[in-house]
Amino acid sequence: LRREFGGCAGNIAYSLRQLGGKPLPMATVGTDGAEYVERMKTLGVSTEFVRQVGDTYTAQAMIMTDRDNNQITAFHPGAMMQAHVTRIEARSDIKLGIIAPDGRDAMLQHAEQFKAAGIPFVFDPGQGLPMFDGKELTHFVELATWVTVNDYEAKMLSDRTGLSCAELSRKVEGLVVTLGAEGCEVWVGGEKTLVPPVKATEVVDPTGCGDAFRGALLYGLEQGWSLARCAALGNRVGALKIATRGGQNYTLTADQIAA
Repeated sequence: LRREFGGCAGNIAYSLRQLGGKPLPMATVGTDGAEYVERMKTLGVSTEFVRQVGDTYTAQAMIMTDRDNNQITAFHPGAMMQAHVTRIEARSDIKLGIIAPDGRDAMLQHAEQFKAAGIPFVFDPGQGLPMFDGKELTHFVELATWVTVNDYEAKMLSDRTGLSCAELSRKVEGLVVTLGAEGCEVWVGGEKTLVPPVKATEVVDPTGCGDAFRGALLYGLEQGWSLARCAALGNRVGALKIATRGGQNYTLTADQIAA
């Protein structure tokens, strides 16, 4: 049994910071969150938009992983259920954002606020996707600039919206469908490109691999790269992360991430 720092906001910020980016995680912590906030500061990650909520604990996940890296997770949202209280405002120093798994109200409201503020964003609902019906998911896609899902989520997204991956990709600048060890698909304007996988030197723990990919994707988009190049970096960072336990214990060097 191990206790690790985690959560989508923290893991994505960690990945982006490892790559030299300047993340601004928007998240909530509970009365037990001081240690995590200090860790973020130590890593050089801004905590400007990390809000402490009283009378509750920081979100907790109990993850059980078998020898084949299949996982079962028990989750208590805690302070995350107040994430919608923090608002996104227009700021000249924010280049892009991401809607990752969060409280339902926060995901809905922050997508609207990103759009109103003129901030392009990635819609990556992850395990939060089942909370939304087809109409809500279609609206998320219409607000977003890019969409990222895994293969299971892609099928659910298509089933609920009635839109194929090709059709979804025509509503945004691009759609990424991750395929685990098989790499990922990049859809742009209805056309699919397969981005090959990067073989991991060792498979230790898949926890946080998706967030590592998200951080790399954001880094590439900030640099103005093509979506396929962003996804290729995501595959590389994910392969490096899976060789370590936990979501925030890997380190990246220039040689490791060179494409």
